[in-house]
Amino acid sequence: MTAPAPDPPARGHEPAPVAGSPAGAREVDLLLPLAAAICVALGWYVVLDYERAVAQCLSVAPDLGARVRDMRLMMSLLSVGGLGLAFLAGRDARRRRRAEEGLRLANEELARLVDRRTSVLMDRTKALRESRLREKLAEREAESAFAAGRDEATGTYLHGVGNALSSLELELLRLTRALDGAGRLDGAFAELAGRLEAGDTAAAARVAGALREAIVARALPMLAERTVALGEIKERMLGDLERHRGAFERRDRARPPLAAVRLDEELGAILDRMPRSAGSDPVARDIAPGVVATVRRQPFLAGLAALLRHVLDAATAAVTVRLRQEPDGAVILALEGAPEVANDAQGVAAFINFLNENGGALRYEPAGAGRAGRLVLRLAPGEAGPGEPAGLS
Repeated sequence: MTAPAPDPPARGHEPAPVAGSPAGAREVDLLLPLAAAICVALGWYVVLDYERAVAQCLSVAPDLGARVRDMRLMMSLLSVGGLGLAFLAGRDARRRRRAEEGLRLANEELARLVDRRTSVLMDRTKALRESRLREKLAEREAESAFAAGRDEATGTYLHGVGNALSSLELELLRLTRALDGAGRLDGAFAELAGRLEAGDTAAAARVAGALREAIVARALPMLAERTVALGEIKERMLGDLERHRGAFERRDRARPPLAAVRLDEELGAILDRMPRSAGSDPVARDIAPGVVATVRRQPFLAGLAALLRHVLDAATAAVTVRLRQEPDGAVILALEGAPEVANDAQGVAAFINFLNENGGALRYEPAGAGRAGRLVLRLAPGEAGPGEPAGLS
């Protein structure tokens, strides 16, 4: 039955030196020198024994003395050679021991270096795991904070929407009360028709004056005022939505690319290339220089071109295009003499949605006393704050 193999020595530990041998020498290192010394000793023993035996026979065979001398010479050479071999063997053994000792020290140093590097690697791995754990905890905390902020922003936004709806309900009530007078207006027109049929021109003139006073002086300004109030409510709701947009959107959603656009140059180029009907030609321009807005260039300019084409083609009188930039950075584009925009016009509805979704506003102001109706496009100031270019995200 084969005995089990012994366990290998632990790393960094070599076998203990053999007792009686310097610097950890082994028995095999002394075997060759010892064998050479034994051979030399036996050889001299044989030669000396032969010489004693021959000394008794020199008188009988004188030539044996010469043979003995030759044997002594050969034995001397063998002794020198054997001792030289023993010296070389001892030197090789010493060199081998030194090499083994250096190798052992190198192995120990390598083992210490490996242990040190392993310890450093383990520490760094532990630190990396802890860092990743902290990052995950920070992400969870950020998500929790984002969800809490979104809930708070939702409540604030809904409160603002409720206030806007209350104002909208009040304006609708005022418009309903104004429409309640339609019956009286119809009666006044019937009376005017009756006066004219009867030939009572003086009474018809009085009725016509009263109708003019009721419609032009009171009804139309009231409707214009209510229209402006509804536009302000819309702008307030859009402003609330834009202020809370960042709270409603996901933080990791990719932002669309924005570019600074010289609106004065782009607007002039669009008007120069715009095919127009006779009713809107010529187009007067009042464009302030250096108007800059940070927008999504392609969709904004394409929608603006579609809006201008529709307005200029539908206009029945001269149109004046005015462009200016407010001190707070907002951009105002007014098309004076323009008709009201039809939402189903090609490209216009998409542009209006683009403006509503990105913080812009488009409203129509009907004609008033001494003023033609106009279409107003407003770009809110950029995210950088007042004094920065207006922008659409």
